[in-house]
Amino acid sequence: MKTLLYLLAFAVLGCTDDQATQEDDQAGLDRLWAEIHTMAESVACTDAEEWDFTPVGSKACGGPVKYLAYSERIDTVKFLSLVDEHRDAQEAFNIKWGVYSDCSTPQAPTGVVCEEGVPVLIYGQ
Repeated sequence: MKTLLYLLAFAVLGCTDDQATQEDDQAGLDRLWAEIHTMAESVACTDAEEWDFTPVGSKACGGPVKYLAYSERIDTVKFLSLVDEHRDAQEAFNIKWGVYSDCSTPQAPTGVVCEEGVPVLIYGQ
């Protein structure tokens, strides 16, 4: 499993084990995150019923880094595929570079509301 994660990270990050520095690998993650973020922000939030959220990232101890709202009017198949790709690459990055975290788990939101065209995650009931 660890080998599979390394191979996935190198495919996503574009470097081989011998060439990649931690900064190179981080830059690859950052490029992928920028694409995800751009897609998520590509639609103004005018109707909360058209929005959903997904966990993103991979903490070193497991679980998501946070949650991100996205419009169901974007190409959700591509978007969620990029989110999965980023999560797997970040998990491989964490293993490869010995990253650690506080192991806290972010609370899952219960929905999305629109405030001045921006999606805002809501928590609780």
